Amino acid sequence: MKSSVLLPLGFALTALFVSAVVPACSNPGEEDATSEDTGEEAYTTEGSCDGLPKLKNLKTPPGVCVGVVATGFTFARSIAQLDSGDLVVAEMGGWAKDRGGVWLLRRKDDKTFAKTKLNAIIDKPSGIAVGPDGLVYVGTPDAIYRFDPYAATLKSDPTRKLAKTGPLAGPDAYKQPPIKLVIKNLPGDITPSGASGARHPLKKFVFDKRDPWTMYVNVGSASDTCEQGAGARPPGGYPFPCPEAEDASARGGIRKYKLDGPDHLGTTFTTIAKGLRNSMALAVHPTSNLLIQGENSRDSINKLDASLTDQEGDLPHEELNVITEGAHYGWPYCIDNGTPNPEYRGRVNCANYKNPALLLPGHVSPLGMTFYTGTMFPAPYRNNLIVTFHGYREYGHRLMLVPVDAQGVPGAGEPLDIIRGWEKSADGRDPQGAPVDVLQANDGSLFVTEDKNGDVLRVFFDASLGNGAPMKPLPPQRPVVSADERARCDALARRTDAFSRIQRDLIDTSCVGCHGAGPGYAGGLALLKCDSVGNATRLTAARSGGRGSYVTAGNENSELVLRLKGQGFPQMPAGGVSPELLDEVQTWIRDGAQVPR
Repeated sequence: MKSSVLLPLGFALTALFVSAVVPACSNPGEEDATSEDTGEEAYTTEGSCDGLPKLKNLKTPPGVCVGVVATGFTFARSIAQLDSGDLVVAEMGGWAKDRGGVWLLRRKDDKTFAKTKLNAIIDKPSGIAVGPDGLVYVGTPDAIYRFDPYAATLKSDPTRKLAKTGPLAGPDAYKQPPIKLVIKNLPGDITPSGASGARHPLKKFVFDKRDPWTMYVNVGSASDTCEQGAGARPPGGYPFPCPEAEDASARGGIRKYKLDGPDHLGTTFTTIAKGLRNSMALAVHPTSNLLIQGENSRDSINKLDASLTDQEGDLPHEELNVITEGAHYGWPYCIDNGTPNPEYRGRVNCANYKNPALLLPGHVSPLGMTFYTGTMFPAPYRNNLIVTFHGYREYGHRLMLVPVDAQGVPGAGEPLDIIRGWEKSADGRDPQGAPVDVLQANDGSLFVTEDKNGDVLRVFFDASLGNGAPMKPLPPQRPVVSADERARCDALARRTDAFSRIQRDLIDTSCVGCHGAGPGYAGGLALLKCDSVGNATRLTAARSGGRGSYVTAGNENSELVLRLKGQGFPQMPAGGVSPELLDEVQTWIRDGAQVPR
């Protein structure tokens, strides 16, 4: 079995100057307070990274630094570069409808970046790319559209030359440009039954290298493991074959669209690969034209088999797959190298499905990748894959180099760290990172989007300061915590109940940063690390002053759900939570909001 064990490690750099900011949490007692900050926190910077503020508390190879390009985005997702050198960034805006947009970033003479908005009121834009026509293509849950980034919002003359080189228009000059729908009717946030709440509505896509008008589009699964409703049990609750994975409009796969006709529209498609739960990382090799996919594998594998653990680094592993047209990669029936999922044991032959090229640690969430063909970074980087690990758990939040062979097949060597140490700092002044997309720029540097804190970052190499050699991964090290917290975390790791999954997947990753700091917890609500018993009790108990509880058993419109959705309350956490996490919370409430024992 192929698998890599990877660990972040923080370190400090010597100072030229230092700046730091505090978390964007509401003040104690201000239950409905809001913040203008769109990210969780901002980073401590120290010194300069090719003219940009350099992030202090990240571990990078010698000569490699990370600079802050732009901040203030709500869920920065994909990034692309125009021929002019300008960057375009998809800002998802959170999980509510029509809060996203697209921004243009331009480097100024002083090496900092200016930004201006190009699109607004877009529903959850995620994928972005520059097409063969030089226009910007953007993926939303149910469509892909294109537009001219210089059409309406930038200062320009009639020849449009200044639009690509002159100063950006101010915020008052914004005007929504004309857009053209290229692909319509993609399966979005609607489940096969017609209800809302599909787990993987976001769209990522790439263009073919040999046929630039061919596009490969991710269509993520609507379910975790083809479960048919809450409380599903095999075999009926997990049908074989799974209709969602196998029908003519299968989700959990990759579609190929030919953008043909005079307007280059994608009106028909071929599902070229099935059995892929969510393909948010896609890359095409520059010479072999191989399509490589990063698989975000299933959750809650211990739901029906308590002997299995759902901790990071354990089952199921994430995957890198080489896409062969017509192949089936096993979702929802099989995981790893031909291991049946618990729901399908005794009913499937995993030898019928294609194994991954490389197994990655579990729950690292590869969301972006590119083949590095530039010359800024040294030889070990060239022609290999650069992959973002977005996951919040121990093995995630890092930028990785994955060696490939001459054809682009992963597994030619051990994955190595380019950035690690992206945990929340011990003093609480620096946030955990969550890198989403990675772009090789025209000059060979790397741009990384980071959605947890709403940033765009630039990774730069100066050969005069070191050899830039990617770092061997380190064995796992657990942070030093109090004895009480360690006992809670050890107990949580063994729990299989519904709320303990919420504790691991939501509260520990998105809530305790603000609600775990006493005295006077944010909003008066204490949500402590690993404290599934205490937190479930606090959420279901009546509050002081005659106020009801955050959660009422059986009521899916409980205040907690409304706050997560941003309906009638400021949305918490900023930008909301994914359909998967919202479904976990609503299922727990619907099934009686049981407090763990």
